[in-house]
Amino acid sequence: MTKSEIAKATGTPALLEQVAEECMELAHACIKAARKIRGESYTPVDRTTLSYKLHEETADVINSIDVLHYNGTLDYDMVSEIANAKMARWSDRVTMRSQ
Repeated sequence: MTKSEIAKATGTPALLEQVAEECMELAHACIKAARKIRGESYTPVDRTTLSYKLHEETADVINSIDVLHYNGTLDYDMVSEIANAKMARWSDRVTMRSQ
């Protein structure tokens, strides 16, 4: 199936839920990786496995967002414009903090 077909077959409410679920799974993978890097994690999972999980969950988020775009809910031009403005603001804040 194409992204457009997946979008049509799934429907907007379910796609929104899918994106939310995938974002939560990515958030958990990030937290686990950060704890492992800081040495605060007691999980027996090694860094290689945690890195793979981080990549896997990122791919799931990207795919689910992409399908949401294909169903017309997200406008990538608008997302890009907002992302650029936010990146500039983040850069400014980091620059100010380091001075």
